[in-house]
Amino acid sequence: MFKFLSLLIFLCGCTSLHETSSTTPAPQSNTMEGRAPRAHDTHGYALLFDLLGDEKNVSKLLIIKRERPELRDLIRDIAQRCGQAHEELERFAKVDPALNLKTNGLPAVEIGTRNFIGKTKAKQLLTESGKEFELRLLITQHEALTYGSHLAATIVKSETNAERAQFLRRLSSDLEVLENRVTSMLLANYSLPTSR
Repeated sequence: MFKFLSLLIFLCGCTSLHETSSTTPAPQSNTMEGRAPRAHDTHGYALLFDLLGDEKNVSKLLIIKRERPELRDLIRDIAQRCGQAHEELERFAKVDPALNLKTNGLPAVEIGTRNFIGKTKAKQLLTESGKEFELRLLITQHEALTYGSHLAATIVKSETNAERAQFLRRLSSDLEVLENRVTSMLLANYSLPTSR
């Protein structure tokens, strides 16, 4: 069970970041369109890259859990879309060295807090099963997809590279669609008790 703990730390949707992430600004250089991304631009990309990296692995959690097919299909779709986006970001960074995907710009206390939340949620996911596991997993996915969709939409506001801007708009929309599917599953399966 312990070998899955490190995987689960980052599957919780709280955008927990790796302890090796740097808080120094990304180096500046020319982009394909003649403008180096500002430090806060690359920080946003680093946060998005970390989130997508976490989410692309979320389906691995179901290897050790036996859940209903509807949940399995939804989690698979989330992992697949995030995996594709993660690869696209890696490709962008290879073309443009100024796009530093490792430097998130967060203070150490924020990184530590996110890591602590991630470990707590990972432990909960490991120890729960059935309805409790499904509910907690769906809530964490709702949080991650909402954050990811809004993060991509925020980054695109200062993106001058047309290809990356198109990628961000598409990703924001796709993550919103997935978040709506998560919400629909929550509404369909978990309801308030009827009032007397």
